[in-house]
Amino acid sequence: MSIALIVNGTPYQNRFLEEPDFHYLYDEVIHLREMDYYDMSKFETVLLSCRLDIKLLKRYQTRFLKVLEAGKRIIIFGEFPEHAFPSVDWEDSEVDFSWWVRPDGDLPLNQEHADHPLYRYITVPDMKWHYHGTFTPPHGAKSLLDTPEGRSIIYIDNVSFNGELIVTSLDPMFHIGLGFINQSKPFLHGLAKWLREEEQQ
Repeated sequence: MSIALIVNGTPYQNRFLEEPDFHYLYDEVIHLREMDYYDMSKFETVLLSCRLDIKLLKRYQTRFLKVLEAGKRIIIFGEFPEHAFPSVDWEDSEVDFSWWVRPDGDLPLNQEHADHPLYRYITVPDMKWHYHGTFTPPHGAKSLLDTPEGRSIIYIDNVSFNGELIVTSLDPMFHIGLGFINQSKPFLHGLAKWLREEEQQ
């Protein structure tokens, strides 16, 4: 499996790329502005890093859709406003930055579809730091983690395209690049191990 990581070249992304512990997550790094120079059909999985430039994402939307229609996988991280990608229904939410320092503090999230293979590599606590927004998954897609109100934090869409679209409001690369919220590391390691395990099957 060949995995591409799409970046903007922001400082936090550059620092993330310097982290040797995560080099196994991707095989090639592509700057979003240089998409025209790459044959995206050679990648089985395309990772869209946290907080990419929305205007550029829209510019290359057709190319990303071709990846999905070819039966490949795209994984979207972090804030992703509505209309930035077809089928993605995003809603901003208030960010709780301090729940972990309050006595008996918690960030209520409900595990869904616990039998999904990704849960062999991650746990619900691995996905609990904060989130900037939530999603309504398309009908037939599987949410893996929900807010108490039933909004999704991460879901897997195998119904809207020929391929697989994974969408999460979690922003691990952002926090790893900035050097805080270590909780983001086990989540991203778990995701990477799942992707590489699939490569062996």
